[in-house]
Amino acid sequence: MTGPEIPQIKGEEMIFLAGETIFHEGDTGRQMYVLLEGTVVVNVVSDGTRIPVGKFAQGDFFGEMSLLEGLPRSGTAVASERSRLLALDEAAFRELVAGDSSFAWRIMKALSLRIRNNNRELIQRIGSDLQEVSAQLGDHARGIHQSIEEIAVSAGEIEMNEKRLAEQVKDVELLSGQIVSTLTFLQQVARQTQILGLNAGIEAARSGEFGRGFLIIAEEIRKLSVLSKDNAEKIAVLTEQIGTKIGSVAAASEDSARRSNEQASATLLMVASTGEVTQLAQRLGELSESLKA
Repeated sequence: MTGPEIPQIKGEEMIFLAGETIFHEGDTGRQMYVLLEGTVVVNVVSDGTRIPVGKFAQGDFFGEMSLLEGLPRSGTAVASERSRLLALDEAAFRELVAGDSSFAWRIMKALSLRIRNNNRELIQRIGSDLQEVSAQLGDHARGIHQSIEEIAVSAGEIEMNEKRLAEQVKDVELLSGQIVSTLTFLQQVARQTQILGLNAGIEAARSGEFGRGFLIIAEEIRKLSVLSKDNAEKIAVLTEQIGTKIGSVAAASEDSARRSNEQASATLLMVASTGEVTQLAQRLGELSESLKA
């Protein structure tokens, strides 16, 4: 808007110094402004960060959106330097549009340009955000996928180790059973030896003086028999305890193998799921590129 056109506009002239706020985001908009001198910047706040969305110089106008729509201000306008503005309320705006078709045309062109620019900025911002999210999502998905594959491999190795351990424990159980059988035989031998020793003692007593040496031998046989029997019984008890412990280990080993198998199956499902996440990240990237096109 040029200088000669300005005096024809009916409005309230206002002066703002550098850094002064003309209106705040969220304020009720009852006026639009024509910038006669100076510069004005409009900012919006997003996540605590102030983002410039428009800069206006002499002859520009701003604030018309709230005046037209009757909605709160979408941003905060601040004077960058000493600025002189002409504020138009709805009545003055209607009168100006009705009497000056060129001004109405400028309003429509400005609105169209701002909408186009806002759409372009929005698309670029969304595209950039989508690219960043897609990249992060892809990185995380690849990391999770790799970790899960490693877990699956480890679970498979654990399962194989558990199976080998279970087989070895079963072998030890068999050996323990063989030891018990052998000890049972030794106990029987010890009892028979004890009986023989007793019989030998009886026969030595009947032989009198001639059987004294045989009596000593019979006594030693009895002692060895008792010792053999006691040791065999102790070994049998210990072997039985070993068998019990080994049985518990075998049960735990089999349960561990079963759980490892379940873990391997679950991780395979997770691998498939992360594969889908990776595909989603790829689709987000493609969407981002299409928005920028």
